[in-house]
Amino acid sequence: MLLEAVVAAFVLTQLCYALVNCGLLGLFVRRPTNEVDERTLGRALETANRRRERRPIQARADGGSEPPPPLDRNAVAPALEHGSGPRCRLPATQLPRMHVLISVEHDQWDLLGETLKSLASQSYPVSLVRVIVAYDPRETAAPELEGEIGADRPPGLEVVTIETDRDALASDRSPDEWCFTGTGVSRAKAGALTHAYDTQSRTFADDDVVTVLEAGTRLPVDTFELAVAGLDEYDIVQAKRTVGNADDGVLPLLESMASAGWSDLCYKSSKGPYHLLGAGYFTEAHVLADLDRWQREADGDVPLGIAASRRGYDLGIIDRYARAHCPPTLEAWVDRKRQWTREPYRYLFARGWAGLEDSRFWTGLVLIQALALLSVVGVPAALLVGLLYSGGVDINSLTVPVLSLVGFNALVWSYSIVVAYRAAWDALPFRSRWHQAGYSIVVNPITQGLFLLVLAVPTALSIGDAARGRE
Repeated sequence: MLLEAVVAAFVLTQLCYALVNCGLLGLFVRRPTNEVDERTLGRALETANRRRERRPIQARADGGSEPPPPLDRNAVAPALEHGSGPRCRLPATQLPRMHVLISVEHDQWDLLGETLKSLASQSYPVSLVRVIVAYDPRETAAPELEGEIGADRPPGLEVVTIETDRDALASDRSPDEWCFTGTGVSRAKAGALTHAYDTQSRTFADDDVVTVLEAGTRLPVDTFELAVAGLDEYDIVQAKRTVGNADDGVLPLLESMASAGWSDLCYKSSKGPYHLLGAGYFTEAHVLADLDRWQREADGDVPLGIAASRRGYDLGIIDRYARAHCPPTLEAWVDRKRQWTREPYRYLFARGWAGLEDSRFWTGLVLIQALALLSVVGVPAALLVGLLYSGGVDINSLTVPVLSLVGFNALVWSYSIVVAYRAAWDALPFRSRWHQAGYSIVVNPITQGLFLLVLAVPTALSIGDAARGRE
């Protein structure tokens, strides 16, 4: 009886694996149509040249004329100050002001310093970058905060601190109207970011760029200039995502490949609905203002990405990886993943299934989580069946169709690992080839399979939270 139950569980999970893998194959064969990369930057430079050529020819005093001076890509207005990174390739006339929103908790000041240094090393002029740090005064006093930031503030980088006034925010908006809900951050951080945006948005020009980062996030040096170039073609651009502290423990190490592979796979169309990641998305201030206004008028809590797609805004994906901080301890990691996955399910339980729209939104998100939940039964069942079969036990259920199903699943899983390897190699700044080789040996198909088992815990908890209406 036990043998039949184990074999039945094995066959059933293999069938479910095959259904999920068919969805993965659909993602594998799709070519990305919304990538923001060096070609996007080249088109932005060509546009700048055409604009310059259309400028009226200047008249000389003697009645002749002379063309406008050639466009110097390295020309910088006198007011612009560069940080420690390379020079921006976009002309100075095309560089908008950049506002960076960061919500920081009391135990994240060292992580904030890492992010400030990363911002100062961008090729984007540091004098155009303004960092807005939202904090809870009940956790940190203002003098303590200023001291922490002052010690880590790179030269030339403007940093503004905003106290989160929960009472004022609550009187102005309900949690369902917070602008940054459904982006993978906790409700407390979403409220802090919304309050910071409310208090500072009046200082934003319409064409200023607004981005949200998490404390501890580090960006490749050309991320900002690619984001600005991408916003010439798309309404919102999103950086891919991986882990920046892969050397801090087993969970960050395994998460680095999983998150890089997932973000490289899921966003291949500019049309929504889409799920914006917790950090590294950019948009112009007038777009964010429109989304904020629409969310406040909408019936029910609508995540920012879904609101953007409903308003007809296109999404571009920057071919760079934001390296976010991953909690190294199991409890903190489960809490982070739980809050990241809770919002989409909460939205689903609140409004129900909406056919094709939701199928596009859930395809990339659910496939990985379905693999995680299936692995709770599928991996032990596969191990038991493999041991029994190799031990000579006659298992009549292992027919040719079942074995073909197993082979198909193994083939898709192997290709998934190849895709994840390539994404991780692109995403992580390895110190040497030996470092890369060691990483590739430790983070392998077996350890990624075990990681899926662990991922099932926060996934199941987040579904339970959403079903019960828990915040």
